[in-house]
Amino acid sequence: MFAIILLAILLKKVSILKKADSELFSYIVLKVTLPAVIFSSLAIQHFQIEFLKMAAIMAVIEIGIMVLAWFIASLLKFNPGEKGAFILVSAFGMTTLLGYPIIRQVFPGSTMAMEEAVVTSEFGVGFLLFILGPLIAEYYGESKVEEKSILKSAHKFFTSPIFISLLAGVGFSFIPINHDSPVFSTFIHFFKLIGNANLLMVAFTIGLIIEFKKIKHIFLFVGIAVLLKLIVKPLLAIWLTNNPQFTEMMREIVFIETALPSAILTAVFAKQYNCRPDLVSMAIMVTLVLSVITVSGLFAFIF
Repeated sequence: MFAIILLAILLKKVSILKKADSELFSYIVLKVTLPAVIFSSLAIQHFQIEFLKMAAIMAVIEIGIMVLAWFIASLLKFNPGEKGAFILVSAFGMTTLLGYPIIRQVFPGSTMAMEEAVVTSEFGVGFLLFILGPLIAEYYGESKVEEKSILKSAHKFFTSPIFISLLAGVGFSFIPINHDSPVFSTFIHFFKLIGNANLLMVAFTIGLIIEFKKIKHIFLFVGIAVLLKLIVKPLLAIWLTNNPQFTEMMREIVFIETALPSAILTAVFAKQYNCRPDLVSMAIMVTLVLSVITVSGLFAFIF
C-alpha cells in the first residue's frame, strides 16, 4: 500500500498523472469499487450473535474517540476543515485493508478468528465509517453544498451506492443460498474482481493529494492524531474488553483492529467534500509508518 502511494507521487512528479486526477479516482471509489467491496464482504458472512458484542464495543470506542477529537479540536480552535479532518483520522482505522491480513498472520488457519474479525470490522467500524465518514467530511468541508445540514447530508448518503450496497450485502447474508453453487460463486466473484481495484484507486487518490509543503498546524495536528489513533484508542479497547465474557482471542482481535493506522477511505471522503484532504492524507501516511512500531510494541507489552 505504501509502495502504491509512493508510485502515485512519482507519477505525479513526472507529469503522467495530475493532482486533478484524484477527483476521478475518488469518484470511482465511492461509486464503484467501495460498494463492490462492501457487498461482496457482507453477502457471504454467517453472523453469530456473540460477535455483535465485539462490534458494539468497537462502535462505542469509535464514537468516544470522535467526541474526544471534536473536543480537542474545539479547544485548540481548529477551523471547520481542520476539525473535520482531525475527527476522521483520529476515529477510523484500516480494519479491512490491514486488519484482515494481520489477523490471518496472528491466528493462522483460524476461521473463527476471521469470522470474528469480519463481523467486528464491518458492523463495529464499517457502518460508522460509511455513514458518518461522508457526513463529517461534508458538514465540515467546503464542498459547494448550499445548505450544510446533517439531514441533507444524510439523505444524500442514504441514496448513495455505498448505503445501497450495505443494505444489499446484509440482506443477502440472511438468504439461505448455497454459497458453493456455481451461479452464486460467479455472482460474488464478479463483485470481488471489481472490489480488488479499490486499494489501487484509494492509494492513487492519496498519492495524488499529498503535497510535501508547509502546512499550518501540521505537527500539532498529526501529533495529537497519532496519539489518539495509535495509543489512546487501543488502550481504551483493552480496558473495555477486560471482562470474562470476552475470550483472549476476542480481546486481541479488538485490540488489533483499534490499533491500526487511519483509514485511507477518509482521504477519499475528505477529497470529495474538500475537508482538508492534505491534512488527512499526511496523517494517514504518518500513522501507517508509525503503526509498524506501535501495533507490535503495544501487542507485545499487553499480551
